[in-house]
Amino acid sequence: MSLVNCSNLTKSSIYMRAAEKMNATLLEREREKEQEKQKERDQEQPQQRKAKGKRFRDMRRSRTIIQAEQLDILYGCYFKDPNPGKHEFEQISEWVHLPKKVVQIWFQNMRARERKGWRRRARRKKPMRRKTRRPRTHLSCLQLSILQSCYETCAHPNAMECEAIGTELNLPLKVVQIWFQNTRAKEKLFDVGSLPASASLLLNPH
Repeated sequence: MSLVNCSNLTKSSIYMRAAEKMNATLLEREREKEQEKQKERDQEQPQQRKAKGKRFRDMRRSRTIIQAEQLDILYGCYFKDPNPGKHEFEQISEWVHLPKKVVQIWFQNMRARERKGWRRRARRKKPMRRKTRRPRTHLSCLQLSILQSCYETCAHPNAMECEAIGTELNLPLKVVQIWFQNTRAKEKLFDVGSLPASASLLLNPH
């Protein structure tokens, strides 16, 4: 290979490397520019949101302040008719010098407050449910004496025995069972053996 060809090859390789470097630097610059633009967009988004929120807040209707004289007229009209019609609303708005929409909203709020107050009062006045107690069964002397004799024979009768006693005395099964339960409880209460030593000495001094 001649020297001329070698020099041409070296020159072309140098040019290619230089072109590659230029392309790389251009791509790097493009990336940096894109990143900067993205950062600017990210910074602008919260500001735009704040501006939108402020714009929406500004668009909301300002609160109407109703004077005492206007309130007197509104209350008088409300107590006369809580649900006025279209023409009545127009007439009331002329009397109080307020927009018709403001008067309608005032009437709506008054009705809502009245309903809430009525519900609260109804809850407070709601009567408490009382449990219906079973009427007390009065036992005759004959029934008591028979029950006492049965108790002395067997203090713990079963369901069949209680039912037989109830049939004989014309008493419900539940009444007989409760009588035996109460009698056993009274016997335990007055049992000397179940009381402390000081109490047993008082009951049986000898």
